[in-house]
Amino acid sequence: MKPVPKPQVVRSRRQPADVSGPFVCSWSAVGECAVVRVAGAIDVVALPTLAGELHHVITTKLPRLVVDLRRVTRMEAAALDIFSDAHDLAVENGGWLRASGAGQWFADLIRATRSGRPLDHYATLAEALPSYRPAAVGATYHR
Repeated sequence: MKPVPKPQVVRSRRQPADVSGPFVCSWSAVGECAVVRVAGAIDVVALPTLAGELHHVITTKLPRLVVDLRRVTRMEAAALDIFSDAHDLAVENGGWLRASGAGQWFADLIRATRSGRPLDHYATLAEALPSYRPAAVGATYHR
């Protein structure tokens, strides 16, 4: 059986050039907002790494963040709990959490799991950034 590579967390100012494993997470500052870029599969192996990185960014960097999901290839429903918990932590620290780039599959996953916790998501990263739109309330998909 082939060993599963350990998830990576890359702290950089640049977007990852390509995915070097099944899961990569990096963050950068865009004005007063952090952009957390996620690539690969968000599975049970990657969930603790994702949760830890979101907690780190919110509590030590910027509490206003956009999670860019354009390069996600697969996502476990349990990731919604990670995002909801991170959203709650961001609000406690005077910020918010938004998702971007996931497309309709993210809204469908929220609906299928009947998640009642707020998760705002936008079609593009530019639309999710605060200079583009004010924060919306509830689980909504903005086109």
